[in-house]
Amino acid sequence: MRKKTLSTLTLASVLALGGQASPALAAATTWTVANPNADGSFNAVSGSLTVKNSAGETLFTCQSIDAGGTMQSRSITSTATPVLGQFTWARANSCVDGGGGSWVGSLAGSYVFHYFNAAGYNAATGTTTFNQLQPSLFNFYTAGSSRCFFTIKAKGMTYTNATSTLKTTKAEVLLGNDESGPSCQGLLTQGETITFATEYKFTPAIKITATS
Repeated sequence: MRKKTLSTLTLASVLALGGQASPALAAATTWTVANPNADGSFNAVSGSLTVKNSAGETLFTCQSIDAGGTMQSRSITSTATPVLGQFTWARANSCVDGGGGSWVGSLAGSYVFHYFNAAGYNAATGTTTFNQLQPSLFNFYTAGSSRCFFTIKAKGMTYTNATSTLKTTKAEVLLGNDESGPSCQGLLTQGETITFATEYKFTPAIKITATS
């Protein structure tokens, strides 16, 4: 009876996380983060952001993204994909589509985070790969009359120690809904993988290493 109870609780925990268990690494890995800021804080500024749907059509471009978050100096040993840090706020600047329409993008609010789940490390290049296991609530929506609202789950982000930059290339889409159904009709579909291409410069320069 005890084993059955524990199994039920484990299954419930997985379902509460959207049915997504963390993918296991081949062996236990020790991740080490070195952040010059004692409180673990950082700021990040990106270059231009390009967002395209899976058909390769440009939805909009943004001049830049300003962001900030925390990545504490510490060591973590794990066989899964540990969270090394997170964006706690972000703001996309001057986002417009091909017709001149405005878009708004932001990450803000209590308990709203854009987690960095460590998924791999290349010692030769000093590059860490991050994936998001849950949607980040980084929201984008049209400011005009054509309704489109979506949240992203970033995939394959890479942080390089030598340049202290975080590069993003793609993301999974979670569409917003209202009484008329999913938004972004004709632009995006639920679960679609989009191009979400930009590169953030981190201040201070954080160093991430991993050993197995």
